[in-house]
Amino acid sequence: MYDMILVRYGEMTLKKSNYKSFLRKINENIKRKLEKYINLSFKNTDYRFYIYLNGENYENVIDDLNTIAGLSSYSLCRKVDNKIENIANESVDLINKARPKNKFTFKVETNRGDKNYPLTSIEISQHVARLVLPRVEGMSVDVHNPDLTLFIDLRSEGTYIYTEVIPGIGGYPSGIAGNGLIMISGGIDSPVATYLALRKGINLDAIHFASPPYTSDMALQKVIDILERLAAYTGTGKITLYNVPFTTIQMKINQKANHKYVVTLMRRAMYKIADMVARKGNYDCLINGESIGQVASQTLESMKVVNEVTNLPIIRPLATYDKQEIIKIARNIKTYDISIRPYEDCCTIFVPEHPIIRPKLEDVIIEESKCNLDESIIKAFNEIQIIEIDENRKTNIFNRQFSI
Repeated sequence: MYDMILVRYGEMTLKKSNYKSFLRKINENIKRKLEKYINLSFKNTDYRFYIYLNGENYENVIDDLNTIAGLSSYSLCRKVDNKIENIANESVDLINKARPKNKFTFKVETNRGDKNYPLTSIEISQHVARLVLPRVEGMSVDVHNPDLTLFIDLRSEGTYIYTEVIPGIGGYPSGIAGNGLIMISGGIDSPVATYLALRKGINLDAIHFASPPYTSDMALQKVIDILERLAAYTGTGKITLYNVPFTTIQMKINQKANHKYVVTLMRRAMYKIADMVARKGNYDCLINGESIGQVASQTLESMKVVNEVTNLPIIRPLATYDKQEIIKIARNIKTYDISIRPYEDCCTIFVPEHPIIRPKLEDVIIEESKCNLDESIIKAFNEIQIIEIDENRKTNIFNRQFSI
């Protein structure tokens, strides 16, 4: 039914001075993602990317395109020569296969890329519409609000016709914006923050805090399963996970500090370790799934006190999102059903009934000094487990360790 897929680039078209590097990167990402389809062939210009199907299943190809950041949209096309009669003939067949109902309205939109063609865009649309209309039963014209639009993209090498524009995920090509370290739990929010950062071109690895025996192996497996899903959105199909042993630190905080400060002190310890990993691994920023005011640790006052332990940029993609917006994205990227598995992460243990929501730095430092965490933080850093995540579920767990 279709010969090819026409791919349109996204926000990168606005990056004038960096456009060529963006273009090169996104074309590499497309070809890497689609290399498993042995029959596909490719052609690209400065503004478009053409995928010739050569018999491959277009639905599978579209599923993979839906994981590539930097794509604005794509369309399933047929290619014909530039004769109006041939364009009309192919259009009749395409409309009949795409017709939304027995009786429907349509219009024709033409983009005349070949400026040497003797007809204007409007004239091409009018000629094709006149030839097509009497040959499609139940179809009438509505140029303002049609049920179906026939798109004609006329270029010097031929004409591409299609009836649908499929939205891509937008953003920038994966890896173009530097390296980030995402603080990921097994919950709903941080996987969505990971996705949003990936679609803005940040190359991501992840850090997770585990507190066995209070958290189980299944809680870690949940994080691995989430990251295997999210790895599909990276340029390489891989994510490194740093799994931090956090039990000793949490127990010290719970035993020695005023209980209402437990969450704040836990978050500060996490950020200290994440800062150490980021500097060791040359990451440019830390990223998390915090949303302003969603829980006690996510008030602006709490964020300010926690941020004090690092001078790395902290990116919060979900800062202004509400929970239903986050859940909607989680469902779209297929992490929601994994996130709601009933295995608790370390953020849910030792939580006080009434945590402080507007902590003051001087009070937090006093409580922190009671816990003597410095040696435990260094020990946790040195015992980090490194897990290599692969989108094809070929995950490897290593006992490689950092050293300070």
